[in-house]
Amino acid sequence: MSTTVPNQEAERHNAHEASGTARLPVNIRAVLIPVLVGLMIGGLFVGVFLSAFHDPKPHGLPVAVVAPASVVSTVQSQAAAADNALDVLAYPDRTAALNAVLDRTVLGAFVVGPQGPELLIAGANGPSVTQTLQGAFGAAAQASGKPLNTSDVSPLSSGDSRALSIFYGAFGVVLAAFLFALTSMQIGSALAAGWRALSAAVFAVGIGVVVAVLIQPIFGALPAPFLTTTALVALLALAIAATTAALLKVFGSAGTFIASVLLLVLGNATSTGILPAQFLPGWLEPLAPVLPVGVAVRALRGAAYFANDGLVSGLLILTAWTVGAGLVFTVAARRQLRSQQALDGRHAAVVA
Repeated sequence: MSTTVPNQEAERHNAHEASGTARLPVNIRAVLIPVLVGLMIGGLFVGVFLSAFHDPKPHGLPVAVVAPASVVSTVQSQAAAADNALDVLAYPDRTAALNAVLDRTVLGAFVVGPQGPELLIAGANGPSVTQTLQGAFGAAAQASGKPLNTSDVSPLSSGDSRALSIFYGAFGVVLAAFLFALTSMQIGSALAAGWRALSAAVFAVGIGVVVAVLIQPIFGALPAPFLTTTALVALLALAIAATTAALLKVFGSAGTFIASVLLLVLGNATSTGILPAQFLPGWLEPLAPVLPVGVAVRALRGAAYFANDGLVSGLLILTAWTVGAGLVFTVAARRQLRSQQALDGRHAAVVA
């Protein structure tokens, strides 16, 4: 009797040790994977934003020049010598150049007229563009012996003195839509497709109205029409939420990482809410007119200041992101359902 009890206790102790050893790799993974994911996303976020904004320099910034051919040629040569910071385009007269600035075909215009040199700028493009153009054309004005007269033909709203409101507004919408999709996939995983669509629609309309109220009536930060702002913000939210949900459906937990990098990191870095796309590094610039947040920011800015520049294309591209992500989600969900039904059928056959 005395021999049996210690043996049983030893066996239980050994079994506990073996169980703990077996659980050890699982515990290590549970500790390390969140740490690695957090470090990777944080490192990518900081690295991408520093790459984009630590020392931004323009390249190919489109500007109009109204001047004699010799002056246009000189300005073009100076731009080429300065790493093609400016894309100098000759315009026939001041009116044509002014219209090009107002519809954002160009970001500024240098006009040499009888009253002296004049620089037409749009403050709505942000202070960095203004400073770049003043620096670039200041020397040309000095060469003429007359001071440079600067005219702001599309100034910023009084509620957005640094042209940053649109960036932070878009950032908040992207983050909210991302979190909505994560929460919806976790809590509402058993919802039917119709209820999922209703949930997304209610969220999108709600965030659209909230942002439109905050950004114009309350803070006066973006003078775009209320309904236009609401529609663009709602479409941006839908595009982000649908894409996040589709990535989670296709890639499982890895979809969270992919969505974070694509939509939060790369999307916000290339949103052009801080600087125009021409200030981004060459490897980031092509993403600005493609990813949802850059498309939405251009459309919102165009609706507010630049004769609806980018509005139609923005509505179409955001709708395409939403519909495309919805189709991917639907196909992936049906495949998973068929796989589960086949597995259940095989299990039932084995049991029978």
